[in-house]
Amino acid sequence: MKKKVAALLLCVLMVVSLLSGCSKSSGTKDKSVSSSSDTTSESKTTTEETQNTETETPDVTDQFAGEELSILVSAGWMDNRYDASIERFEDTYGVTVDLQTIPADQYSDVLQVKLTSASTPDIFWIQSDPFAIGSQIVEPEKYCIDFTGAEWAKKIPETRLQSGMYNGKLYGLQIWHNSPEYVMLYNKTLFEENGWTIPKTYAELKDLCAKIAAKDITPWFIPGADGWQHQLAFFQIGGVYEAATPGLYDGLNNNTATFAGNEKMLEVLGQFKELSDAGYFGEDWIGTDSTNMSNEFGDRNVAMAMANSSFIKQIKDDTGTADEFGLFLIPLGDNDTFPTNPGGPTMFGSTASKHPDLVKAFFDFCTQTETLQEILDNSPQYTNLDVIDDQLQQHWLPEEEEFMSSIPKEKMQTGVLQTATKYTNSYWMDFGADMIAFCQDSIEANDVLKNMDTNRAEAAKVAKDPNWK
Repeated sequence: MKKKVAALLLCVLMVVSLLSGCSKSSGTKDKSVSSSSDTTSESKTTTEETQNTETETPDVTDQFAGEELSILVSAGWMDNRYDASIERFEDTYGVTVDLQTIPADQYSDVLQVKLTSASTPDIFWIQSDPFAIGSQIVEPEKYCIDFTGAEWAKKIPETRLQSGMYNGKLYGLQIWHNSPEYVMLYNKTLFEENGWTIPKTYAELKDLCAKIAAKDITPWFIPGADGWQHQLAFFQIGGVYEAATPGLYDGLNNNTATFAGNEKMLEVLGQFKELSDAGYFGEDWIGTDSTNMSNEFGDRNVAMAMANSSFIKQIKDDTGTADEFGLFLIPLGDNDTFPTNPGGPTMFGSTASKHPDLVKAFFDFCTQTETLQEILDNSPQYTNLDVIDDQLQQHWLPEEEEFMSSIPKEKMQTGVLQTATKYTNSYWMDFGADMIAFCQDSIEANDVLKNMDTNRAEAAKVAKDPNWK
């Protein structure tokens, strides 16, 4: 495979990258992401069958021979699931793909520097939602290739298309899954052996954590060192905030409501800190990352964690455990709402690209059935893709289907806080840092919320939002 990889893991190298571009090294895989890419024999068979019947893939062509396609992406958004497809794209068109993978906590800054310095790679990604393009890219007409009317758009559901659109024009492609995102995943076998029951309220959760900790098992594993996971506990339960204050989302989007002073949000932050102080997230959770999370589950060192539902597949693939796993809603704030989320990592073509036709070819290539099947089959976690394609063989887990069927439809109507409110997701990492500062007694709970209001107001001004004038 001719793909080049750039993983900027040291701050000093980041400075160099901001001034002169990302360093690269040859290799066959994106080494900045460490996750299993092994596929089951069933998945391989499915891929082979698809390749035998698929007619969308173009013949090898020299139209772009010798060109290089550069892609800037945050760690974890492409990872191993795209390896085979990128290699096939290179072979099909006689090109080289230069994949520049940036650590998550540095990605936003690197992207902004590249956008404003006209050094943007051919393709770049953002964590998009119906509001994100205006706040993160600000001027998509200036920076993004217009894909309005592209044939591939017919394969993307309307909810996903909205995360790639701005002012009625289509700029981004979101290929993401439709599994329950970041709910509580638990070891069902371990629970049954100990007579533990699924908690539906915070009081029940706290009581359960005490029982689990008494067995020298980490109750709720949270990898704080990743910088982006722990704040899911606050944002994924957006429905409970809206239920407590009807009209809150509209108020936040129209600048007639604030995070600061919101009683339910303060309650949730207080509960989070209480569990942290009790040690229920694990010893030194702030300094622990998720590298070994599947093995921690397989070894029964942890009982619960926030994860995508399809992480069950990864635990079993990585560890070979015979334990069974299940899912339940995050019960902070006595939440009973499902984390509906139309957002996800989304790719955009850069108007600064010297190879715009090659960029368009890549977008077309990624939405072919063969490629979609390849991405799904090679994913270490995801069991499905949220696309309109009857030929795609999905791999839903029974646990996913059971959990989804247990949630009343009226509890699935409110989006998660970060993607259903303007300018919020842009400050995901900042909010996470403030949550840690709060847990370390450096700031108060309401300071965490005030800082989000301040940041959102700044983003609104940049976006020239009339509600913040």
